[in-house]
Amino acid sequence: MAEKKVSAAGEDEDIQYTIGVVVYNQDSPEMNMFMDYYREYIQQGFPVKFYFSGNISSAEDECDFIRAMKQQGVSGIISFYGQDIQKIVETCDEEEMYYVLGSGSISDEDYAQVKTSQYFLGSVGPDAKADYEAGYNMADYFADADTSNYIVLTGGSSAGNYMHLQRTIGVLESLAEKEDLTYSEDIEKLAVSEKTTVAETGKDDISITICPGYMTDPKGINNLKHAFADANYDAVLCTFNVDEIMKIITAKEEEQGSNVKIGAVDCFSQENHDEINTEDSFGNPKIDYIAGKYASMGGPAFAILYNAMSEHPEANTDDPDSNTVRLYQGFWSSSDKDTFNELYGYTQGIYENAYSCADLMKVIKAYNTDTTPEDLKALTEAYTVEDVQKRIEEN
Repeated sequence: MAEKKVSAAGEDEDIQYTIGVVVYNQDSPEMNMFMDYYREYIQQGFPVKFYFSGNISSAEDECDFIRAMKQQGVSGIISFYGQDIQKIVETCDEEEMYYVLGSGSISDEDYAQVKTSQYFLGSVGPDAKADYEAGYNMADYFADADTSNYIVLTGGSSAGNYMHLQRTIGVLESLAEKEDLTYSEDIEKLAVSEKTTVAETGKDDISITICPGYMTDPKGINNLKHAFADANYDAVLCTFNVDEIMKIITAKEEEQGSNVKIGAVDCFSQENHDEINTEDSFGNPKIDYIAGKYASMGGPAFAILYNAMSEHPEANTDDPDSNTVRLYQGFWSSSDKDTFNELYGYTQGIYENAYSCADLMKVIKAYNTDTTPEDLKALTEAYTVEDVQKRIEEN
């Protein structure tokens, strides 16, 4: 069940719109990253107030939050959960509440079912290719780093988490190519293993252990602890946030008396900033490689919602039959402390931000009457470091 706690941010003076934000876990570094961007940055530049949900763990929880927000007079919802999207959109239609996925994507099948809703505004986030490439590039980096004993943490791959599955497939295919491996099983079958599995790679000097499960689940934690008890490793490749298991990895390093390189497809959060700037007992950064989202990636979803709330849906899409858009972003990556710190800085600045208030105002019709859906798409999908650096220089 969802926690009942709902937190508000912002002063009531000069508020034009109130917005509900669906948060799957208030303790998640990624969720805190997005909440801070809305609370500490967006609210300072726009006449809005945010309400953040308690922890959401089911579609029923999310629907309950949407209904509660309707009673609070909230104008629209930005969601970072969005499971069972058809049920969610039905609720939004009933309550006449605008809804946009803040950093995620949905399947073509689900999209076909909900795209004609007046209140479903669409999704912004990585597509399957971006998730695959994030896993592929992470493994590619470690394969060049004198590593041979890998443990791949597959998260929800075996439980229907499409993002984790694509990242895991990317990891396994990259290792096969870089290390010249021949798996005895189909890669997708390995990726969805429900039990800890040592893959047969065709090489005696390369070991790959598949370790499934969420690390917020006792079963996932037990899988990791047993895998660490059974063998030593020189690289952990994690397809999700690694902060929950840093103490377990550190203890494993101490026990085996050697460094374990750590990579994660995660985010540019405050927590990861602190970890990558802290040395382990071997004098190395605690995290060696990060690929992930960054805080202001949540900006375009806010712009989409603002256009709808201010009665300018034509600024989002020129489709006469639908208010819905699907826009895509990828990930940033860093393999050293200095690069991480530079990129992290682009997401924290009040005057120089990857998606600044000024950038967003250019694609919100209430502030720029000349904006077009093409402008929104161009800004949203200009997520790369080079794109951001160019915007900052131009501003």
